[in-house]
Parts: sequence; structure tokens; C-alpha cells
Amino acid sequence: MAMQETQRGIRITFVLRNRDRDWADLERLDESAITRDPRRFVGGRNSWIAQSYLRLRDALSARGFDVGLCRHFEPGALCIAHRDDANDFSQAASTAYRLVIRADRAPVHACDLAIVQNGLGAARHERFIPLWPQPGLVPRDPSRGAAIRSLAYQGRLGSAPDWFRSKAFLRDLGARGVAFEVRATGWESYRDVDLALAARRESPRVLATKPATKLYNAWHAGVPVLAMPEPAYLELRRSVFDFVEVHGPGDIVRAVDSLRRDPSLYRALVANGLQRAADFGIERTRDRWLRLIEAEAVPAFLRSRETREHRRLWHLGAMARQKVASRQHRIAVAWERWMDDAGGSRLAFDRVRAAFTRDTLAETPLSEPSNLQQP
Repeated sequence: MAMQETQRGIRITFVLRNRDRDWADLERLDESAITRDPRRFVGGRNSWIAQSYLRLRDALSARGFDVGLCRHFEPGALCIAHRDDANDFSQAASTAYRLVIRADRAPVHACDLAIVQNGLGAARHERFIPLWPQPGLVPRDPSRGAAIRSLAYQGRLGSAPDWFRSKAFLRDLGARGVAFEVRATGWESYRDVDLALAARRESPRVLATKPATKLYNAWHAGVPVLAMPEPAYLELRRSVFDFVEVHGPGDIVRAVDSLRRDPSLYRALVANGLQRAADFGIERTRDRWLRLIEAEAVPAFLRSRETREHRRLWHLGAMARQKVASRQHRIAVAWERWMDDAGGSRLAFDRVRAAFTRDTLAETPLSEPSNLQQP
């Protein structure tokens, strides 16, 4: 009760710069909207901020907080924002308590706390909270048993390995009666998926910031995972049943053969995944958010009330470091991608050149398509 009295009236603002374009109705929605219309909650701001607002609003309000939405940092409030919306040099932004989602971006300097997508190498001001499970997730149809007739990759195509289109790979799977589907949309449905594939060709610097969502989404869905050894997956691995490690098409075909020969192994992977999924469910993730806000962010917010009015110079310096960090991150990522491209393609070269020439002081545009326009 004493804690709730202390919290009463504290303003918690979720910052959404795409609010007017995409989320004019957000304050009228409830949490069930996430399941009804899951594809609106795709993309950094939408999945991290809009979804978190609906998942957390009622629980925070019940604890006495004044919860709202704003396009920019609200002076004097405890503000939760995505890294792409944390580039505001204004004085109002300097007086807000800044809780920023780093996502797969450069480090955040202009913040009080940052949330990262995995727990690897977190800085002193960074805290790990997993991304919410896939909105509207539809689990695998249990009547499919241990049959393996489909392998699915569900995710963005920009970093898909070249061997996704390999005729030999598709032929080898087809000879085993397995269809390979690459799904750029409809990530929520695992109804007809027998094996989930988590594989991409990406810069090591980017992979170090990625979440393990493909892993625990498949766990929730009751689908075994074939995964390349990304840092976030290795961080969560507790046993050989968490996922089957693969490095390319040959490993995938061998894994299919092994699982078809031993249906009990398939069932063991499913059972283990469902057990592990409990740590990454909606309620557990909500509890993590609430603990971070109540046990750490709110006490720090209260302690810093007077000093936040006088940290304009700190904010300008931190924003400058943040801009430099963004430029350095883009250059490093572009260079790693270029070095990984055996042909030294013109596209890879253009990425490096763009990283050097992009205006560091320009505010990040709303580059993601409107969630209302996504298929």
C-alpha cells in the first residue's frame, strides 16, 4: 500500500512518434486488439511501444500511475520510447526520465535506463527484458503428430541466406516430402508448421543485439526449432532439446532425417519447448516490466526530480555521443556486411558509402511502412 501511495499520480508516458499516422485509435483499444489484429503490431515502435502500452496500461493504472501516450518526450514524466524516437534535442526531453528501448540499434547514451533484447554484454545502464511473444500466435495443430511435411522460415527477407533459394536444397527436402516455406508475413500462424527455421546472414554486430524471438515463439507454438547459433539463442540454450543447431542446408537435411527416424526425439523437443516457453509468456514478461518500473525506474525517477531540471548540458552532450555512436554503428555494420560479401557487390559498397555520408543530426524518419498498410 505504501508503494502504491508513493506511485500515485506519477506520469508514465509511452512515446510514439508514429501515433498520428498509425495509432490514432490506440487509447480506445484494449489488449485483445493484439490478438484480433496482430499484423498492426509488427515493427520496432509497434511491437515494443504500442504493444507494451496495451499490455501494461491497465496494470500500471491499477498501481496508481497516470498512463498516457505522446508523440514526444513529455517534460517531468517517466517516458518509455524506442531508440528511433529518442533523438530529441529539445529541453523538454532533457527533463523527462528516459527509459529507452535500444532494440537492434547503436548504444543509447541519452537515457536513464535502456532495455536490450538479450542479456549479453549489457552495459551498467542496460536491462534485459524479452520482446513479447508473437502477437496472435496460432500454435501447431497437434493432430499432425510427429510428421514432418513442412519447414518454415517466418521473418524478414533482407538477411535471408542465399541458400534459401538453392535448387539442390529444395530438391533434397522435396525428395523427403518436406516443403520449405519462406513467410515474409503471417508470422503468427504455426498451425501447419512442423519445423521452424531460424537462420539469417547478418553482420556480427547486428546479431549481437538481436532477440531470441524466433526461438521462443516456436516454443510457444509447439514446433521444434532448427537454428543457426546466434548469440541470443546460445544465451538461452540449457540443453540439446532447446533447438537443433544448424549451419547450412546440409545440416538441415540431416536434422530432418534424424527427426523422421526418431519420432520420440521430435516429441521431446516439443515438450521441452513448451516448458521453456513459460519463461517468455505474456504474464512473465509483464511481470518483468512491472518489476523494472516499480523497483528501479520509479525510485530513480523520484530521486532525480530536482536534478532533471538542470541537466540540459548533460542531455546535449549525451545526444551528441548518441549521434556519433549511431554513425559508428552504421559504418561498422556496413563494413562487416561488405567484408562478408565475397563478390564485393555494388550494393554492399553503396551501404558503406551511405553509412559515411548520412546526416548524423537528421532526425530518424518514420521509415517503417504504416502498420495500417501492411498486408
